[in-house]
Amino acid sequence: MGNHHSHNKVENELARSSHFSPAEIKKLKQEFGKAAAKDFSITKAQFRHILENHVSCWSAGAQYLFLERLFDAFDLDGNQSIDFREFISGLSCFLKGSAEEKMELSFRVFDVDRSGSVEPKELIRFMAQMYSAFYNEDQSAKVKATVNQLFEDLDINGDGSLSMTEFKLMALKEPMITDFVSQFLISKDPSFE
Repeated sequence: MGNHHSHNKVENELARSSHFSPAEIKKLKQEFGKAAAKDFSITKAQFRHILENHVSCWSAGAQYLFLERLFDAFDLDGNQSIDFREFISGLSCFLKGSAEEKMELSFRVFDVDRSGSVEPKELIRFMAQMYSAFYNEDQSAKVKATVNQLFEDLDINGDGSLSMTEFKLMALKEPMITDFVSQFLISKDPSFE
């Protein structure tokens, strides 16, 4: 009975710290539990399996790349697995987050090396990979020119990278950067039914 009480306490705590109701947390916990290891964490492959039917892409290659980066953005401690708290926190932002939360998630998606800043090469590489997965032509020159122009306009301190603050300014100037995360949603239904 005490164990049941502690489960409810955790579910209520997660509901308070996310955009999910306790009932949604319970459903998500069941879905997560189906894929999770004994330590109640999931790998990249398990993460892709859980989310692949809820993420829309024009190509399997783009979906794979996006889910790889989304996993890394959810994996806050960088241990190559996602525990249930990280899953709820990331999914809450991805599915139901405010504009500010989505900007922060987008920043983590683009900050490939986890340095706390986004460098042109990170953004160019990722965007070029996504474009090549969508289109059957090399868009890297176009992507590079666009990214370089954005950095020229928005790298306020001139250090060659964008801090979170500078990234948010970029997102305001170029909304496609933060819309990027949202465009992959098939539905906003968090129940996974």
